[in-house]
Amino acid sequence: MYSLGLDMAIQRPQWEPAGLVREELSALYGNRAQAKMALNDWPAAAIDAECSVELKKVGNVKGWWRRGTCLKEMGRLEEAREWVREGREFESQGPDKENVKELVGLDQEIESRIGGSNQTTKT
Repeated sequence: MYSLGLDMAIQRPQWEPAGLVREELSALYGNRAQAKMALNDWPAAAIDAECSVELKKVGNVKGWWRRGTCLKEMGRLEEAREWVREGREFESQGPDKENVKELVGLDQEIESRIGGSNQTTKT
């Protein structure tokens, strides 16, 4: 259903305000990413989450968190760390600075995995 919603939003008349369309598309991509995450379709969910963030960088903690989680689950830890830290920078400038806690927690989880994998390869 989110795919249908995306198709409908993309086909909005050109005279509609671009900001409204971007906001709607960002939310739809984010929600579809969450649905794909529930199915463990990490690559597709990561793409949708990235689309959500590209449409709305500030005030989109869930989008940043979703893609970071997908990258982590795919074992792309370095990329996940970079993504989450970039998200923290953008979100620290936004109106809801309290929501950054989700990204901080994910960042810590990624760091612990990176630290654990480094110790495994050293022994």
